[in-house]
Amino acid sequence: MEETDDRLLEPLEAYKQSYKQEFERNAEAYFDDLVSKSGISLDDNRATVASYDAKMKQVAQLDKRLSRNKGARGFLIFLIVLGVILLVIGILSLLQESYLFGSLTLVGGAACMAVGFGIIFGKINPLLKRTEAERQKRQAEADSFLEEAWKQMAPLNALFDDTATRKLIESTIPLVKIDDNFNMRRYDYLCTKYGFGEPNDPERSTIGILTGEILGNPFVVDRELVHTMGTCTYTGSLVITWTTTYTDAQGHSHTQTHTQTLIAMLTRPKPYYSEQTRLIYGNEAAPDLHFSRTAGHAESLSEGKREKTVKSGAKKLRKLQELAMTDDDPTTNFTEMGNTEFDVLFGALDRDNEVQFRLLFTPLAQKNMIALMTDTAGFGDDFAMRKDGCLNFVSSEHSAHWDLDTSDYKRYYSYSADIARKTFVDFNCSYFKYLYFDLAPLLSIPLYQQHKPQEYIYPENYFRNYTPYESEFLANRVGQNAFCHPDTATQTILKTEFLDKEGGSDKIRVTAYSYRAEDRLDFVTELGGDGNLHAVPVHWVEYIPIVQTGTAAMRELGLSEKDFDESVSGGTVKDALDQIGSYLHGYGHGILCCKTDDENMPFDGAFSKIKS
Repeated sequence: MEETDDRLLEPLEAYKQSYKQEFERNAEAYFDDLVSKSGISLDDNRATVASYDAKMKQVAQLDKRLSRNKGARGFLIFLIVLGVILLVIGILSLLQESYLFGSLTLVGGAACMAVGFGIIFGKINPLLKRTEAERQKRQAEADSFLEEAWKQMAPLNALFDDTATRKLIESTIPLVKIDDNFNMRRYDYLCTKYGFGEPNDPERSTIGILTGEILGNPFVVDRELVHTMGTCTYTGSLVITWTTTYTDAQGHSHTQTHTQTLIAMLTRPKPYYSEQTRLIYGNEAAPDLHFSRTAGHAESLSEGKREKTVKSGAKKLRKLQELAMTDDDPTTNFTEMGNTEFDVLFGALDRDNEVQFRLLFTPLAQKNMIALMTDTAGFGDDFAMRKDGCLNFVSSEHSAHWDLDTSDYKRYYSYSADIARKTFVDFNCSYFKYLYFDLAPLLSIPLYQQHKPQEYIYPENYFRNYTPYESEFLANRVGQNAFCHPDTATQTILKTEFLDKEGGSDKIRVTAYSYRAEDRLDFVTELGGDGNLHAVPVHWVEYIPIVQTGTAAMRELGLSEKDFDESVSGGTVKDALDQIGSYLHGYGHGILCCKTDDENMPFDGAFSKIKS
């Protein structure tokens, strides 16, 4: 078992004083090592990029010159049009024997046209032609430098893969281990020891997954596509007219026409979809404790406002404690902590085991949590937290912006080594920060780090090769369009069901839940200003649930994303796909998932010889 890292006993300070800088240095060193392995010359690439930038700067200046000259030509064309109009007016005036005005107008029109045509054809057009030729020349020179820069970078671009982020995290904090995928051993461990469950909710589908452990204690980051049913308000209108008759003071009768636009609204059901990310962490410490808290954004409060918030919250704490003392319900046993600021800001007032709550939230844990909630070095108090026995759930607002997908190694590709370096370092530092501060509320509790899990005896075999979470994730990698009903007009929730295990492969059924949309027209009665009721048309959309099922097969190949991409373009993976008929496929976490039309297709045999 790994020794603990004392820096993690104060995770916020550890990030600010150590891990942030250390991770950035590791990322830079990792990139520099790739540069060294590639054998490219940074000086040559920088010189080429500088030449390209200089040429593109010239192109931009020429674009501005072209824009100005085209603007001038546009004004001169307007002047010519004005001249034509003046000529027409002049001729018409002469025909009407308005000789002076006509003559002046004719002269003015002729002058406008002469000036316009003269400058356009004598100066502007030749200038535009020369400038455009110069621009094309500079662009061609820039393109040549750009092509050379890409050639210079080719050896480095060829070294990028999807494993860098994981290696950097584990090298910076060795106590954190990241899994290749959410495997059956990890899943069995979480379910058996901690009560983790299957993804049975038909309103949710896993679209991103990350698993690992901290000192042997497992965690899962699960991103789900979530379906909820809400409403949409549709609006329609109808213009009505009516007449009224009135008599004026002189006794004359008049008729007046009135117009009114009637507005009607209808509210009808409509499905909505959103993404939610949560971190689940298993730890046997305080196994009987349950509590929850929501984000309070204490980091946004001034010192004075925070003091007022704590003072006001203290009154609520006293009332809860008084209620607990007089309540006959044995589950109502709330007792104030000695640290009122922690109790108010953390707000876990629904806790059901005061003894175990205090075991977790020692003075150091309280100090850590207050610092985490009030400091802006991370994301502040933007996290909700729930403890349900041995399982802890953390969901944060910042995780909505976390790019969980490390498989896109091509994001680092560039013609410039300096740009590639910045992209590489920025992405990985950002990824590390998002993961760290999702873990930070748990790391803030020293007991969690001190509690080592007991040994677990894993079964030798499992009835399936891949977890239902990976099955959903891989089905979504294949794509919603591969499984959804042809009439689908919304996003699709994909759920999977295990069918059969064949060697190293699993066959699964994929059920796609979505809606088709039907245009409807209703008439809503509204009272008009004429005193009559009118039927106002309102167009709306009815969403009708539809379900489509299909089958898929999945097998772990163990290839990196890059090796897979190369092999699927022309290699053993392509040969295997051709063998089974090149079905739609998705790849992630080293696992291939193929949509199949035949449950009996020899999928496992086709891919069994592919090794990482």
